[in-house]
Amino acid sequence: MASQSEIVAGIRQQLAVTDPDLDTSVGSVTRKIIDPVAEAISEAYIDQHLLTYSYDIDGKTDGDLDAFVQLFGLARIPARRATGTVTFSRTGAATSIISVPVHMQLTNAGDPAVTLQTIVPAVMNVGELSVNVPVQAVQAGPDGNIPPGSLFLLQPLESIATVINAAALTGGAGQETDAQLRDRWKRTVFRNMAGTESMYLGIALNDPDCGAANVLGASKRRREQLQIASSQAVSTLTQGAFTYSGNQIVGKNLELGDIALPGVDYTWNTGVNPPRVDVLSATALPDGTLIDVEFDYVSKASRNVPGSNITNRIDVWCAGTRAVEAVQSVVFRNTITFNNTAAHTYLRTSWLRPDGTNPANANVFIPLAFGPIITVPSTIVIGGTTYGLATAANPLGTVSGGVTYAYQIVHNDTAAGYAPNSLFGLEWNAANLPANNTTFSVDYTYNGVPHAVQNEINSWRLVGTDAVAHQAKNIALKFNLAIIYDISADQTVVNTAIDTALSDYLSRLGLATVVQASDVLQVVHNVNGVDAVRFLHSGDVVGWNSATPNLFTVGIQKVIDTTVVASFVDTNGRPKDVFFADNEVPVFGLANKVVKAQNTFGVS
Repeated sequence: MASQSEIVAGIRQQLAVTDPDLDTSVGSVTRKIIDPVAEAISEAYIDQHLLTYSYDIDGKTDGDLDAFVQLFGLARIPARRATGTVTFSRTGAATSIISVPVHMQLTNAGDPAVTLQTIVPAVMNVGELSVNVPVQAVQAGPDGNIPPGSLFLLQPLESIATVINAAALTGGAGQETDAQLRDRWKRTVFRNMAGTESMYLGIALNDPDCGAANVLGASKRRREQLQIASSQAVSTLTQGAFTYSGNQIVGKNLELGDIALPGVDYTWNTGVNPPRVDVLSATALPDGTLIDVEFDYVSKASRNVPGSNITNRIDVWCAGTRAVEAVQSVVFRNTITFNNTAAHTYLRTSWLRPDGTNPANANVFIPLAFGPIITVPSTIVIGGTTYGLATAANPLGTVSGGVTYAYQIVHNDTAAGYAPNSLFGLEWNAANLPANNTTFSVDYTYNGVPHAVQNEINSWRLVGTDAVAHQAKNIALKFNLAIIYDISADQTVVNTAIDTALSDYLSRLGLATVVQASDVLQVVHNVNGVDAVRFLHSGDVVGWNSATPNLFTVGIQKVIDTTVVASFVDTNGRPKDVFFADNEVPVFGLANKVVKAQNTFGVS
């Protein structure tokens, strides 16, 4: 940026070349013209510099960057605290009631040590040996993502023998960096603010506990690389409800303009799900050819139905949890029951329990006011009878220790589910119903993230659009690994580092992603102390049966708590890549590690 004197000197030099006899000394008529012109030019330089700097997002850092993005309704995403569940187990006979207070603090044996606290009170009733309690890290940040293991109480609690987090704590993340905030600003601001994906994505990610989000409208653009096999290339889309025709692009290299001709080289077959490319010209698209495919579809997680001309709905699926306590007085009524009637609101297969199963036919539905629901009381006393929350050890309908296990959490599992105003509540066993119209109280927790995002959406959305925030579905994964450790490595330390690395890897993927087996191996192999790693397969287990892979520790598996409910393996127990729907996000469950040496490592 040139000063006035520098500009004057430059003008005089030019004039000395073009008109050497012209007098430009101080006091001359020419100089009296040059000086004010140079001053005006210099001021213009300053104004331009200040104006450019004021709106140059790449030149701003720290507080200056924060102040700038606040002009556009954005704020830096703060650090997030990790959350999870711990199991308190008692000593001795289960003959007394043990209360676990809210804000009870615990810690691990890690380095650095992480302090946790319970976020809701809990009660271990007579006959119960343990109770699960939601916890969160006291300090925000990735250090809170501690792997499974034993914890220690910082405050004494009588009759408690052990405190264990069976699954890793997840969700802890550092504060949004300057680079991430600049990138989010660029993706959000001035990109057709009239209700676009970027705007809703920005609103969701502004919530400090929303680590990732996916916005679904009347169409979602998808691009993937496929390979021609037997004159076809089938899309890997697993969550499509409807695929559009006519706006697809297929070619060997879309960036370079190497595009195939529809109706000549191929046809775009949307009559099948997933859609596929059917080759018409083997010369243009021979088997083995890699092609790029780009197309629009409507997700199963979207409430839009193009066939019924419903295209104004926007669904924002948010990954993240913030427990909020609610106390509600409920009147027990047996008028709503789950059934097997297709398209019915209470069709039982459209509902889901936390363990991944559907409600039973004829069981009663008791709605709750706030959700999505995180926790409900382990017991509820109604009319002198103690009813209990069903567990794997005590299924619905069982009686143990004076407790009738009669209820379970349920959520509507359709595209309209897991939202602040959707349906959720308690499934009540039909054989163990309290008296009709009996009143009881429920102290429970629900996820406040969709509520907060919905409130922000309501202040932005246009008239005529129907925008809803939902809670994304967490899919916990178990990784079964064979590992050769470095000779000098402390295996306990290495195992902890493996769990942390896998948790961090999954937390970066977001919704609608793919967990690739090769990436998992790379993540583990990069951990210090790991010499070699592969997945366990059928050759590593006894009695392998490909029809029941959940019974064996092979490949990659889906778990609820620690129970395997699905396996992503082939007939030999070898892992397959795991594809996640538009409303699903992968989280770390646990890693099963089997120690191997070079002579027992076997074939990868």
